[in-house]
Amino acid sequence: MNQRVSSALMAVPLALLVIILGRAYLAATLLVFGILAVREFYNLAQFSGYGPMDQVGVLGVIAFVAFGYLGMQQTVGLVVTGIVILSLTWHTLVFGGQNSIANSAITLLGAVYVGLPMAAALMLRYTGGEQAGFGYLLMAILTVWATDTGAYYGGKALGKRKLAPRVSPNKTCEGAIIGLACGVVTGVIVRWLGAALLWWPHLSLSHSLVLAVITSLSGQMGDLAESAFKRSAEVKDSGVFMPGHGGVLDRLDSLLLAIPLVYYYVRLFLS
Repeated sequence: MNQRVSSALMAVPLALLVIILGRAYLAATLLVFGILAVREFYNLAQFSGYGPMDQVGVLGVIAFVAFGYLGMQQTVGLVVTGIVILSLTWHTLVFGGQNSIANSAITLLGAVYVGLPMAAALMLRYTGGEQAGFGYLLMAILTVWATDTGAYYGGKALGKRKLAPRVSPNKTCEGAIIGLACGVVTGVIVRWLGAALLWWPHLSLSHSLVLAVITSLSGQMGDLAESAFKRSAEVKDSGVFMPGHGGVLDRLDSLLLAIPLVYYYVRLFLS
């Protein structure tokens, strides 16, 4: 068994336990991983020649997690505004405006890119009630993991045509299709399980299919986006956290785009 598989087998039950415990345990876990992930993002930016304010970004992630824990979705704009003001002020007064456009933009991007999904995960956990929220978050995470696993092994076994060779040479179109199929099947299975356990008696098969497709595709796009960041920084991994998986950002990249989309889909169409 390689390091990738063994590490994942250890991570899955721990993640499931934290999701089940919810509330403060989930918030504390997301806060720690969010801070580690945003710092890795800013390290990639620094390797690429930029100078974002990581302190401002970390404060932004803390604010996102805090408001997500409180269920205050309307404060997203407030957090973004605060990050913009702090970042522009710092770059103007301390650095005299040097590269302030790029550095302020990257500071904001890092905080939103990492912090918003943390808040969305916390709010999704209790959207529609405790049982339904647990099911929605579990569906999102398992769909992303199934997509990632299917794309990885499917690409190794059957991959021929490169998906995005300039960004990630090892990813293939065949792997992406297999990953999508695995993600959709997983989403439908979780929906069936949730219906049997009365998590969501009103979640239709059509909604679960749409959710699974959105989650799988956005997860793959998130993976590619982080690969582009690493390509720009000329590094293999965003950091060193889990054997065979690289840094925290390498583990969360697919979820960072998928979780907010699942949350807003559920809020718009299922709540």
